[in-house]
Amino acid sequence: MRNELLSWFAREGLLLTHVQSASEDPEHDEIKVSVRAPLLALSRASHDFRECLDPVLFGYPEESLDMMNLDDMNQFVLTWFERAVEAGMARCFVCNQVLTMREEDPPWDAIFVSQDLYCWLLAHFDCKRYLNRDLKGRHPFELEARPPEFFDLRLT
Repeated sequence: MRNELLSWFAREGLLLTHVQSASEDPEHDEIKVSVRAPLLALSRASHDFRECLDPVLFGYPEESLDMMNLDDMNQFVLTWFERAVEAGMARCFVCNQVLTMREEDPPWDAIFVSQDLYCWLLAHFDCKRYLNRDLKGRHPFELEARPPEFFDLRLT
């Protein structure tokens, strides 16, 4: 992840920090500090977590991060999620059903989880009430995140 994007998340107060002491021997004390930006979840499966999107890698100008706020990032992530749903890659985080853009299917929403686990995920409107149950026990530093897929995010 680019340092500029990490700095943006730090500015917005969205970096998680994990401090770990690797040694029990006081003579060889080693402390490891890790930081993690929010993740994207295409489903609740561990292999469906993605690294956060970097707007610059999707064609935004370099200086765009200086002007973005969290609402702008939410809109950017929502656009990416819409492309993932269109590609048939996204599932409801709660019920695990494949999400679609068809009007006759249950409506879904992109949600930014800002407690314990900073993450954008998708859930049906009716499933949202069970979301806390499905988030319990997930530790952001234990999740492996793959790079996000590159969808065309240009307005049509």
